[in-house]
Amino acid sequence: MVTEVRRARDADTLAPWESPSAVDGLIPDDHPLPDPVVDVVWRLTNHPGTLTSEWHASILGRGVEALAYVEVVSIVAQVNCIDRFADALELDRVPMPEAQPGEPDGQAPAGAEVRLHWVPTVDIGGPNVWRALSGVPSELKARSRLSTPHYLEGRAVFGDVVSDRFSLQRVQMELIAARTSKLNECFY
Repeated sequence: MVTEVRRARDADTLAPWESPSAVDGLIPDDHPLPDPVVDVVWRLTNHPGTLTSEWHASILGRGVEALAYVEVVSIVAQVNCIDRFADALELDRVPMPEAQPGEPDGQAPAGAEVRLHWVPTVDIGGPNVWRALSGVPSELKARSRLSTPHYLEGRAVFGDVVSDRFSLQRVQMELIAARTSKLNECFY
């Protein structure tokens, strides 16, 4: 999946309504990912601001399970975060280890249900960006591990707004985060 995120990022951009799996010769016939997952990876990577509930429903209708979709969203977001950071600093992208065999457990935590999001979530409190991944706890933890060095530790989000312990003040961090979200077409 990481390789596909990078292919999507580096390829000539398709229009949001174009599915890479429908473009002759773009995706190999023996690709390890199913076509709808490839399509999700490319759309999330290149056009995240164009996602709609209808599009999401069409992906589920093509056989992608809701919690698998959550995992894809999480992985695509993490890879893009790390790679775009490296690209911005003109550093090599982090090499990935060899893929390991296995399957996700597919188990949703107790109480997971579709609420405000399109996917099953758990009412864990906190901002929606946390809740969106709560149906797959391992991905929520992965997001947190990545967020801490790139932004703030989770519990610091609600407090310490005026601290001067960082090189930037918190309000400056929020301004940069808001502008970055806007540039990345993130409506968070």
